[in-house]
Amino acid sequence: MGYGLALAGAALYALGGVIAKNAFAAGISPSEMAQFRTIFSFLVLLPAVAVFGRKHLRVRRADLPLLALFGALGLATVQGMYYEAIARLPLGVALAIQYTAPLVLLVVAILTGRAVGGRLWIAAAVTLIGCFFVVGAYDSRLRDVNAEGAVVSVIGMLTFAAYLLMAERLLRGMTPWTLLVYGFLFATLAWSIYRLPTALPWDLAARHWPLIVGVVFIATLFPYVLTLGAVSLLPAARVGLTATFEPVAGAVLGLALLGEVLQGPQVAGGLLVIGGIALVHTVRLRRGGV
Repeated sequence: MGYGLALAGAALYALGGVIAKNAFAAGISPSEMAQFRTIFSFLVLLPAVAVFGRKHLRVRRADLPLLALFGALGLATVQGMYYEAIARLPLGVALAIQYTAPLVLLVVAILTGRAVGGRLWIAAAVTLIGCFFVVGAYDSRLRDVNAEGAVVSVIGMLTFAAYLLMAERLLRGMTPWTLLVYGFLFATLAWSIYRLPTALPWDLAARHWPLIVGVVFIATLFPYVLTLGAVSLLPAARVGLTATFEPVAGAVLGLALLGEVLQGPQVAGGLLVIGGIALVHTVRLRRGGV
C-alpha cells in the first residue's frame, strides 16, 4: 500500500506542476505561488482537521522545534526552491537534479548505520538514468544550465531529501494529518517573515482562482497526504525512489493534455524508471534496514 500511495502522490505532483506553470504564465511569480499554496493549504487543512479529527491537533511540546524546522525547511523551502528552479532552468534539467535526492537518502542511511541492500543501489541507478532520459536532459537544447539555477536546484534537492528524512522521524510519533497541520502552520509563518501576506498579488489570485485552487488541492494537499502516508509505512529512501515516477507521469500528462510528442529515448527512460521502482518493491523490508 505504501508504494501505491507514493506513486499516486508523484502523479499528482506532476499534474500540479502543469497547473503551476500556467499560474507562472498568468503573472504569479514562483515564490508568490509557493506562498499562496502554503497559506491556503493551511487555511483549508486546519478547520477540516479541527472538525473531523480534533485528536490530530494534539502534539508534544518536545516535537515543536523539529516541526518548525520541517515546516520552514521541508515545506516552505522545498516548494520555493523547486518553483524558482523551474523558472530558471529547463524543466527537464531541474527534475534531473531534483531526483538525485534518493542517492542522498541512501548515503544518509549508510552513515546512520542502516543496512542498504545492493538491489536498492541498482534501483537508484536505474531510476536516475531513466529520469535523465524521460525528462529529455540528453537533448543538448535542454542543457542550458546557468550557475544560479543550478545552485537553486541543488538546494531544492537537498531540502527535498531533508523533508523526507524529517517526515520519517516525526511520523514515528504522530499521524500525517498532525504533521501537515503543524508543518503548514510553520511554513506559513516562515513565508510571512520573508514577505508579509499583504504584499502578495491578491488581485491576480482572485482573477486566476481556478489555478490557485488546483495548486492547493492537486499540487499540495492531496499529494502531501499521500506521500506522508507512504513515509509512515516505508523508509524515506524507498519513498524517494518511488517518487521518481513524477517525471514519467509528467511526460504522459504532457502527451495527453498538451499534445507533447515523446521521443524514443524518453519512452525508454520511462520504462527504466518503472523497472527501477518495481525492483525496489522486490527488496524485503528488514528491521534496521532501508
